Amino acid sequence: MNCQEKGAGKSVSQTAGTNITNKTANNTHGKMDFKDLKFGTNGEEVLKRVGLTANDNASGDFNTSVDYVEFQFPKDKNLNLSLFNNALQPAADDVSVFYSKNDKKVWCYEMVLQNNPNTDAILSAIEKKAGHKADFSDKKVNTKERPIFLDENGEFKTDHIEETVQVWEDKDAKTTFFTIHTVNLSKKPNENTLKIFALDKTSPKYKEWVSYRSLDMFYNK
Repeated sequence: MNCQEKGAGKSVSQTAGTNITNKTANNTHGKMDFKDLKFGTNGEEVLKRVGLTANDNASGDFNTSVDYVEFQFPKDKNLNLSLFNNALQPAADDVSVFYSKNDKKVWCYEMVLQNNPNTDAILSAIEKKAGHKADFSDKKVNTKERPIFLDENGEFKTDHIEETVQVWEDKDAKTTFFTIHTVNLSKKPNENTLKIFALDKTSPKYKEWVSYRSLDMFYNK
């Protein structure tokens, strides 16, 4: 991510599919829309709703040095996941849910959506859920003549890239949504990535995670 976050490039994994729950016979799983995910819910119970267990975590090794579990939804399962009634893509979108090791309470979910045709609809749905315009919005434009973004080698990018960062505070749900939408207009067809960070504003992990993901670089309330 070019919004220069320390950790937002760190893992997030995936999903989408059907709503059949016969895991063994059909290798298909249940259906879940993240709009229905309530923070504070038991994370392992959330996984059970879609026919998964903690052993299905695509992130691999269990990290004993942290006090939370990052469950990356596996890409080899036939999952049916959505966000505000907008389908996620099974082979392209990365999805993770975070819950505490101690009490299992969910306090965050993250998504990285690659060229998802529902990107604009998802952003509109987040705004509708919050009930107001973004609390923070900032747009950066990278061009060959005025480059501002760096590639993996530390060189300036020359493509026409537009990156929009927005933050919504959903005070009723006590949830903060951070979104980073990046569109490469030099690519044909255009390439777009939408990163979503949804956090429980009441969680003890909130400030720590906002700092860890460097989201406090543009919003720290």
